[in-house]
Amino acid sequence: MGPVQKIRERLPEGSFIKNVLTLMTGTVFAQALLILLAPILTRLYDPEAFGVFALYTSIVGFFSVIACLRYECAIVLPEKDEDAANLLSLSLLICLVGGVIAFILMALWRQNIAELLGSPPLTFWLWFLPLSIIVAGGFQAFNYWSTRRKQFKRLALRQVTNSTVMLFTQIGTGAIGQPGAGGLISGHIIGQLAATGRLAGQIFREEGREILSSINRKSMGQMLSRYRRFPLYDSWSGLLNTASALVPALILAYFFNPVIVGFYALGQRVLALPMGVIGNAVAQAFFPRAAEAGRTGDLNRVTLDMFRGLLSLGVVPIFLIAMVAPQLFALVFGNEWYTAGEYVRWLSMWSLFKFISSPISTLYFVLERQSALLFFNIALLLTGLIALVVGGTQGDALLTIQLFGISGVIMYAYFSLRIMTMSGNGMKKTLMVFIKAIAAAIPYITPLLAYMILVGDPKISVIIAIVTGMVFCGIKARTLTRQN
Repeated sequence: MGPVQKIRERLPEGSFIKNVLTLMTGTVFAQALLILLAPILTRLYDPEAFGVFALYTSIVGFFSVIACLRYECAIVLPEKDEDAANLLSLSLLICLVGGVIAFILMALWRQNIAELLGSPPLTFWLWFLPLSIIVAGGFQAFNYWSTRRKQFKRLALRQVTNSTVMLFTQIGTGAIGQPGAGGLISGHIIGQLAATGRLAGQIFREEGREILSSINRKSMGQMLSRYRRFPLYDSWSGLLNTASALVPALILAYFFNPVIVGFYALGQRVLALPMGVIGNAVAQAFFPRAAEAGRTGDLNRVTLDMFRGLLSLGVVPIFLIAMVAPQLFALVFGNEWYTAGEYVRWLSMWSLFKFISSPISTLYFVLERQSALLFFNIALLLTGLIALVVGGTQGDALLTIQLFGISGVIMYAYFSLRIMTMSGNGMKKTLMVFIKAIAAAIPYITPLLAYMILVGDPKISVIIAIVTGMVFCGIKARTLTRQN
């Protein structure tokens, strides 16, 4: 039994922390299995196959954001389960219609799309794009229904099923002599089908009668109108958010070379993986809690508690990583990756503010302020783009990353403050929570800072950072267990 599982077993059923850890368990298993089996996949498939596979999954990821026109995000919000059931049905119907439209488009232009992307082998597999979009959209709808019902074990099992079926299908396909991108893509599709099918089966076995008895055309029409802000505003927000994640690599590739892009990509992945695992789990568990608090008038307290908890969890690890990132990357990945660690140092505070704000950004859905969220995503994309272009025109890669990191800190710091004021917590109260979190981190970071100033041996610095991080995690785990 792993440490996360041990902590989870000690917590009372239905507690917020237990829900977060349940979601994290599935994600951690999926990521661990991917890391464990990656060496086998890289021996079965060549880089070109992975390139075609990456293109396919990028296209699926981009369009799956709007597969249900974001109506799935509204499933958590209604007070009545009957309304939520009609939103679920509406989301699935929109997703199916979108899949049919995608099939027609692929029948007409799949070859042109593959040529435009510079990947002719992708032509055949674009036939399966509509199916992938339908399955991804269906999962999102079932995901939000399960989130509403606080059935987080279902979602953890879905992650485990998807990862297991996908990876073993990819390995099996490669082992029997189908080493092209088709083996990777087919494994991805089969994994998604198996996992989403299992989730749908669980839902309809346990709640199918309730869902089906609630569905009627009039109610679906009412939900279509009632939550029209989601397709009108949040669809664009979702696409812009996806674009914001893709733009840095594209701009860096334009101004510099693949080596610089590689440094950025590795650094971003190392920062995003642990923060993403925790942040996504927290966001999913927080959403139904915030929706309930919005109905009972307790939103300011619930949001403040979450903001305080995220800060106390994120400040120490991010500071430790920022302090030793270049040395850590050189030690773990090789000396040639030292520069990637320098990039991480400048992106770390941006990552901290994103970690704090992303889980509580569901308040924009709860308060139905999607238009404000859209404007933020437009500003985020534009400021990031300007920072990258200004740095790129100077021909200095490190300066480009510095400007991009600073712009991200400014935008996400503003975003955090805006969310807190929207929830009814004033700026003064929010800043005091932030200052207290920084003060609480000082005892953890002081020994490392003193050693780096007085001695500065890279390996010992990394060891001190790791030990300090482990001590912090142990203390935090004990505190969370006692509180719950």
